Amino acid sequence: MNKDALQELEVKVAFLEDALHKLSDEHYAQQKEIDKLKNSYAILSEKINHSGGDGAELGSLQDEVPPHY
Repeated sequence: MNKDALQELEVKVAFLEDALHKLSDEHYAQQKEIDKLKNSYAILSEKINHSGGDGAELGSLQDEVPPHY
């Protein structure tokens, strides 16, 4: 294997290692976001279940007029 081919392979490996690191960081950030969303969903589901689940409170919020009207 000549010197140029070896250097080219080293460059490719360095690029792939960098890409792998970036993907790993992105995956970690997305997993944290998913965990936060799951937690929020669980809290909202619990609130709805404790309110009787009939949607009466949600309906009253939809009927409210925003303060700028």
